[in-house]
Amino acid sequence: MNSIEIIGWCGAALLLLGFSLNVFHVITAKSRIYLLLNLVSSAMLLYNAYMNGIFPFVVVNSVWVLFSGYQLMKGAVVSHS
Repeated sequence: MNSIEIIGWCGAALLLLGFSLNVFHVITAKSRIYLLLNLVSSAMLLYNAYMNGIFPFVVVNSVWVLFSGYQLMKGAVVSHS
């Protein structure tokens, strides 16, 4: 297993962790930890998809990264206002 594959598997695990914690009501979809898990895991999956030339997943994970990052920044701005 090479480093690109390891990053992809770790990204998948983190994404599923966040999803599972949300489904079982441990965290909410608007919580900072959920958004961070989505941001980091999607960035890892984006890298994996790009390096493997799987461009539909590059698009999906790019949007996921952007949305998660936006929500994190929005929360940071709101909490400091």
